[in-house]
Amino acid sequence: MPACVALLLVHRFHKRIHVSDTNNAAAVQVSPAVARKIARVIDGDTLALSNGETVRLIGVDTPELHHPELPVQRFAQEAQAFLQSMAEGAGCRLEFEPGKQRDSYGRLLAYVYVDDKMLNAEILRRGYGYAYTRFPFSRMSEFISLEHNARQCQYGLWNYSLTDGAVARLLTDYESLSMEGRRELNNFMQNIIKKYPGAGAPAIADGLDAGRKLPENVGWRDAADYYGKYITVDGRIVASHNSGKVCLLNFHKDYKRYLTAVIFSNSFSLFPENPEKYYLNRVIRVTGCVREYKGKPEIILERPEQVTVLD
Repeated sequence: MPACVALLLVHRFHKRIHVSDTNNAAAVQVSPAVARKIARVIDGDTLALSNGETVRLIGVDTPELHHPELPVQRFAQEAQAFLQSMAEGAGCRLEFEPGKQRDSYGRLLAYVYVDDKMLNAEILRRGYGYAYTRFPFSRMSEFISLEHNARQCQYGLWNYSLTDGAVARLLTDYESLSMEGRRELNNFMQNIIKKYPGAGAPAIADGLDAGRKLPENVGWRDAADYYGKYITVDGRIVASHNSGKVCLLNFHKDYKRYLTAVIFSNSFSLFPENPEKYYLNRVIRVTGCVREYKGKPEIILERPEQVTVLD
């Protein structure tokens, strides 16, 4: 089966439908924070606290890991591992929406902060889940925007490749068709593509991602002009820090303003040991999607091929 057919099938139909938040009431203030400790990560959107309470993250839905009627879904284990790397065993702060602190299962509904990071937002920002818009909440617009950016940057579960289980299953199904069935499916896909062109979706022809442009090579000082876009930058890492949960590679000592390359702990094994030391004072080339975090640009490094040492 041409790779394009499989990729397009997944791209077109593996989506969640979101309700509009235009009818929401104005954003409300959440209740004061409550300090707790996270004992265990149950799945990508559920935590167990040391006091025995279970917390369901507000506004986030990750692929099913323990559903009684569904198999383990694509990216469910990755979502759990990501949350474990950020939160398991850590102290946290819980914030609640006024008027509703528990769901029908008795779980606490909360925004959960570890250090200065909100877990709900980080899951969406990194592409490990979907904005859950079935019920209104004060940060709905923000969360939808985070999911949209992850889709645009093809982070996490939005980054389909020929090795993904969903795509592999389509390829297998295609191979089981007769020649007539394959022709009919190809014709069907062409009609679907013409009828429902995705805004900004890459053009794909002859099994190649022909419409995607190569990342633009720009100066690292200008990275903030390219939020949501793929770029390549060259520069020397002049400062670095590894907290054990995240490694920060800074192109300028004014790290609150200029570009930082970020490696999260669940990706450490893919990179050289002690990356904060390995890359420090070296000139590197980094390729990736620029995201905004606290008013400054970042590129998340998830694969070693995103980085080349130039000196």
